[in-house]
Amino acid sequence: MFDEDKKRTLMKLNLAIAEGLVDEEIIPILDKINSLKDYYTTSSCIGRIGIMEIPKDKNPKLFSRWLGKWHNYPSFDEVKSRVRPVDGYLIFVMNSPILHIACRDVERAKYLLDLAIHSGLKASSIKSVSNKRVIVEILTTYKIDAPIGEGKRIFIDDEYLKFLLEYSILKLKRARELLFKWAEKVGR
Repeated sequence: MFDEDKKRTLMKLNLAIAEGLVDEEIIPILDKINSLKDYYTTSSCIGRIGIMEIPKDKNPKLFSRWLGKWHNYPSFDEVKSRVRPVDGYLIFVMNSPILHIACRDVERAKYLLDLAIHSGLKASSIKSVSNKRVIVEILTTYKIDAPIGEGKRIFIDDEYLKFLLEYSILKLKRARELLFKWAEKVGR
């Protein structure tokens, strides 16, 4: 069952890569993990910086929307151009890189998790355990969700936005370094 799921998932991944839907910088890590017989990736993101609108009176999971989202390191002008009045809350976001990995069993999941935590990816965890696979989430503790506006009011000036962006870029670079350091050790 695990091997069939892996084959099916990797076919979908290859299609997504061909369509340009996968962050290019993370593909070497995906390739390495997916080359190992007891693992395959189910989802991933190299991390991102963004500006998001979150509604006040609706389910944020369903009704939030990105006003700007960058998987690279955006310029101040790119970010500033997305700061505007909204109906709800305006949030500056920096999300860590994240990987979800299916493991053949708990023993193999524990190996990945121990390696991740010892590599500085301290928010990593086992997300689910079933008869067919164990899902491990690889994640750093680096994250920023900073409210910068509400309705028509913008609470942030250019100086603070520059600081927030520079700080986020430093954190995102550090998070990516930790992920790549961990990936080098996987499978040794």
